[in-house]
Amino acid sequence: MTPGVPRRGRRRPLPLALFVCAVLPLGCDSRPHEGAAHNSPSARATSPIELCVSLIGHWAREELAGRAAGDFMQKGLSGAQNEILTAVVAAAREERGRTGAEGAERVVAVETERRCAERHEGGGPTGHPWR
Repeated sequence: MTPGVPRRGRRRPLPLALFVCAVLPLGCDSRPHEGAAHNSPSARATSPIELCVSLIGHWAREELAGRAAGDFMQKGLSGAQNEILTAVVAAAREERGRTGAEGAERVVAVETERRCAERHEGGGPTGHPWR
């Protein structure tokens, strides 16, 4: 064996280990990367009015399309929300008869927003807690 010349088949684990120890922490940084805050979802909570509008608007559109099945409890609605849904759907059907589908959609949007805002006037639903 010649001094200073490595033997064939012999590995040098030290340089590889040093490389891994030096590089591995760079890829495992737990801090957010630049720009990550711009892509993260909002931490803002959805207001009760927005939830009401979303839920009732969805079911009103389903009712108008003939795809809604089940009673208000199966839809996840309270009794008061069901009253809003019933009124919105009736007004939208009437408007659809006069002006078509676009008119019905406008009624759903406007009436759902108005009635949900009235229901949550003062920060919470009016009346009994289960309504």
